[in-house]
Amino acid sequence: MFGKARQHRDAEQKTLQDLERKMAALGRSQALIEFDLDGNILDANENLLKTMGYSLEEIRGKHHRTFMDPTEAASQAYADFWRDLNAGRFVATKFRRLAKGGREVWLQASYNPVMGPEGRPTKVLKLAVDITHAEQESARRETARLEAEAAQNALVETLAANLSRLSDGDLRARIDQDLSGAHGRVKDDFNGAVDNLSRTLAEVLNAVSGLRGGSDEISSASDDLSRRTEQQAASLEETAAALDEITATVKRSAEGARQASLVADEARGETERSGQVVRDAVAAMDGIRKSSDQISDIIGVIDEIAFQTNLLALNAGVEAARAGESGRGFAVVASEVRALAQRSAEAAKEIKALISASAGEVAQGVKLVGETGVALDAIAGKVNEMNALVSEIAASAQEQASGLSQVNTAVNQMDQVTQQNAAMVEETTAAAANLKSEAEGLAALVGRFQTGHDAAPARTRPSTAGVVRDLSARSGPPPALESQRARLRAVVGGGDVWEEF
Repeated sequence: MFGKARQHRDAEQKTLQDLERKMAALGRSQALIEFDLDGNILDANENLLKTMGYSLEEIRGKHHRTFMDPTEAASQAYADFWRDLNAGRFVATKFRRLAKGGREVWLQASYNPVMGPEGRPTKVLKLAVDITHAEQESARRETARLEAEAAQNALVETLAANLSRLSDGDLRARIDQDLSGAHGRVKDDFNGAVDNLSRTLAEVLNAVSGLRGGSDEISSASDDLSRRTEQQAASLEETAAALDEITATVKRSAEGARQASLVADEARGETERSGQVVRDAVAAMDGIRKSSDQISDIIGVIDEIAFQTNLLALNAGVEAARAGESGRGFAVVASEVRALAQRSAEAAKEIKALISASAGEVAQGVKLVGETGVALDAIAGKVNEMNALVSEIAASAQEQASGLSQVNTAVNQMDQVTQQNAAMVEETTAAAANLKSEAEGLAALVGRFQTGHDAAPARTRPSTAGVVRDLSARSGPPPALESQRARLRAVVGGGDVWEEF
């Protein structure tokens, strides 16, 4: 029996030694402290004493609340804490304790009730690890986080209030609170963005004011331009119709000039034939003149024969007178022959005179016919010149007709383009009216923003409508139209009808 008791004591002693070795092993890395069930300090290892800054003599017999904040030590939670330990329930968590001098210490600890043989707690063993640095760092980070969160919340509230003012169109909203770090940059960026937006909208307001004035002027100018374009289209249509008639007239003139050229060419041919006839007549008259000369020569011979016959008759009469009665009949014959010769001489003389007169007339006729030939040659030359001029006139008339046809085509195209321009001007007028309406709407939208800048007066522009009215009020056609008329006169060759046109 005593052997069993000894064995039992040996086993307990062995177990106690083993437990002491384990506690020693724990004591090397952790802080250990023992309390009685009332919370009085029984013992503590070096790690705990070093952590708390006390010596064992300073704390032995002192109560656990020595390490507690007085307020926390007087709380119900602290009483419940020791009640749980006396009931045998361990407590393990992080604990805030006060070291010597009131220095804050954070411990990751467990309070473990030590059970006696009867299964009831006999004391409390606390095992702890110093986590003060980590906890304080965590607390610092948490404090910084809370401060940042508070600053962020303040910034968000300020932003929300200013954004609300912005949503109401008040561009005078600014962040006036003193902010630092990233929040300060947000403040600067927000204020800078609002400043830029305010200046931009102020410029937009000024631009909208100018846009409204410009849109009014554009609308008025478009109306005037629309009316004048319609008038121009009507005038150009009338001009196109007049050009059609003029083109037809010039074509008829060109055809008449071509016919005149043909007639002049035929006249030239007839003149050349007339010249040939005159030359033939001159040659015939020259033949007549030569025949007259020959007849004159023959008449001279006849005159000489009559003279000789008269002499012979005179001699025969003398001889017949000498013969007496026997020569009386011969004398009568000689007398008759003499008389006949006398009449022949007189007839020859008259014929010669007539032939001489005829020769003179023939010579005059030859001269006149020669002059006629010369005149006909001159006429032929003039007819040739007239034919060349008429040919040139016909070619010019043809060119004029072609040029007028091109002008007519161009004017018709201008008429079509002007009609299209009139339609486009109507569309432009409608677009200008829409622009005016949109500008007024934009002015109404932008006008509700309060920028804090004085709005600049509306910028005035030279009125295009006034310029158009000034141009339309000037007397006479514009220089461009006058130059077009000059080119048209150059194409068609001038003339009063073109000047009137």
